[in-house]
Amino acid sequence: QYVSSYDSIVISEEINNSSGLTTDEAVLLSDFANSIGNINSDTDLRALRLDWFRFQAWVSLSRSHFQLSKHKKLAVYMNTSVFHLKMIDLQDEMLRETSDLSIYCFYPKLAEKHWMSCLQLPAQARYVLSFARLAGHFTSALHDMCPEEKTFITEKALAQCNSVIEETCKQVSFVLEKVAEHEYGLAYQMTPNAVAVRVVAQVVQQKGSGKAAAAAAAAARDYFIAGEESFRVDRQALTMPDKLQTTLLELCAALGVHRQIYVADHSFSPRTYLSQSLETKFVELIHSMMWEGQPNASNPRRPSDMLLALQAYMTVLQNLDTAISVDISNTMQTILLQQTQSVDSKNKDTVTAFYTKWYLEVLLRRASSGHMIWSEHLRTMLAAGQDQLSFMPDQYSDPQELRALVQIIGPYGIKFMSERLIWHVASQINEMSKIVEIYKEPLQVARANFDNVEKMKDVLNILSAEPKDKKAVNTTCAADAILQRTIIIGQICAFRDALHDALRYVVESKLPFLQSSFDMLYQNLDDVNKVKIGEMSAAMGVKGPVDMSLVNAVRAQNQNVHPQEHYLNSCLLMVAVAICIPRIGMSELSTYKPSCQASLNNSHCVPTAINTIGSALFHLHEKNDILYRMKEFLALASSGILRTIHERDNGRQVADDGLRSHTTLYIILEQMVRKNKWLSMDLLEACFPYNLVRTAYQQCYEADAQ
Repeated sequence: QYVSSYDSIVISEEINNSSGLTTDEAVLLSDFANSIGNINSDTDLRALRLDWFRFQAWVSLSRSHFQLSKHKKLAVYMNTSVFHLKMIDLQDEMLRETSDLSIYCFYPKLAEKHWMSCLQLPAQARYVLSFARLAGHFTSALHDMCPEEKTFITEKALAQCNSVIEETCKQVSFVLEKVAEHEYGLAYQMTPNAVAVRVVAQVVQQKGSGKAAAAAAAAARDYFIAGEESFRVDRQALTMPDKLQTTLLELCAALGVHRQIYVADHSFSPRTYLSQSLETKFVELIHSMMWEGQPNASNPRRPSDMLLALQAYMTVLQNLDTAISVDISNTMQTILLQQTQSVDSKNKDTVTAFYTKWYLEVLLRRASSGHMIWSEHLRTMLAAGQDQLSFMPDQYSDPQELRALVQIIGPYGIKFMSERLIWHVASQINEMSKIVEIYKEPLQVARANFDNVEKMKDVLNILSAEPKDKKAVNTTCAADAILQRTIIIGQICAFRDALHDALRYVVESKLPFLQSSFDMLYQNLDDVNKVKIGEMSAAMGVKGPVDMSLVNAVRAQNQNVHPQEHYLNSCLLMVAVAICIPRIGMSELSTYKPSCQASLNNSHCVPTAINTIGSALFHLHEKNDILYRMKEFLALASSGILRTIHERDNGRQVADDGLRSHTTLYIILEQMVRKNKWLSMDLLEACFPYNLVRTAYQQCYEADAQ
């Protein structure tokens, strides 16, 4: 109606006022005006638009007397009419043309500037994915006459859509990290460390005002009472956490609007992008959290601190479910499950690998060098001597820290760490076997004549002789080397048992029904069947009669050794350890400290090592003679200790070589029998007077009290 009532009239008037038109040109325009004046549903509007294009082509020739540039009104009216005609029959195309933003295809820097500014403003952040959908308009710039541009423009469209979604997801991850830092700060205010700082500051300030009080007040200034962060002076005042939460909600709203974004026959899923971005960021944060805030970069974060930071970030991730529909639980389970393995899906080291490497190469190596002692009473490593360590051993090995470690790396991680520990134990056993191979003949004599005093003394002298090659790297005698490796094995096994105790505690607290079901099964099995399910019991933190992981490790490292020869070497190894045990009492460092149930040279770990080695080596050969071999060891060890004590009482030894810590020998023998599955106290009474053990404990307690 508008076209026929207005456009046709003004065009007719303008045609009449135009000069220089040829007959054909005038007829063409007149027919155009008459057609739109009598327009109806049957009129072919495409032909009318084509007439206008045909007229422009005619008058653009140099021989044409009509100049369109001098008749601008006619051009404006004609273009307006063509536009109105498109609004009648080409509404979809007009909508596409008027909303087309394909111009951004040729101004990528401007497009990036616009969507980055939109991303950084919280009030506009929810519309940022409009720039991703805008990339779908780039294909409108294509033309069939320029097919060579299709690949280039399509790639630009896909690249912009990908960049917008990726940057939005990165911004979400960044905001989540900041919120998690605040959440960790709140959680840290509830820890004993933060509370202790406030208590100390309060006590010092009450006692007086001085430099100490000022320093204490300055230290406590950063620690506020939990709950103070919720106080509001003005409801209009937004705190930083409020701003972060607002930004997070806006960004999540932007990503949650579109399930799919279609660009150039490609489909983009913003939520999938977000899940992948969160997974990558979570892994990066876990790795950075391990070393964050440590005074020494070579030491990882304490497991309890690491668990606190991890739980803070997981809390923030779980709250993300309220803002956007993303499977956060599955993402966290996938990541944390990968962190319980040695490497993740990208073949990078995990938290399990980092902690395992540190405990093996730093903590236990320092312990084997004499810088730490293992306390049976506290179930932790303690610093020994005056050597300054870059860390406090008990802050990484006490039960609380090991339980936190179990919650971080899980049963799979504990299994991996235990296997690495046991592999080192098997290596130490192999080194001891090499020494046994060298002294094979004397040890066979000792095994057959353990009740012959002179022959046993000769064998001990042979093992205690200094090596003839003084230039060798290892100048210790064979007996000391055997004892040293036995102590190292005991330390490793004691730490491994502490790990399993922590695992059992966590399983009982997290899965009580599963633990009770396993306990009912385990208690109704005999020793043979307990050994068969040894790996399963180890996964539950239950110590079995035989260490199956050690059995498998020894078997793997001795595949080329004949079974009978290996069995004989195993018997002689136990004989060698039994013969060398009396030398433990020749060092003052072996003195037993009842307050921590430890000795300074960790000789109290020998019983754990003997029981672990003996049961594993003789179970490996399946001769069902573990009991007999342990009895043989008890007979050799007890007779050697009694003989040494008898010689000391008769004054046959030189003062420098005399026993300084003979009470430790009695305690080691008693603890070895008490912790042994195959021996009993009756057997100990049969070959060793128990009154010596009672006296030894009494003397140790009296000396420790003084």
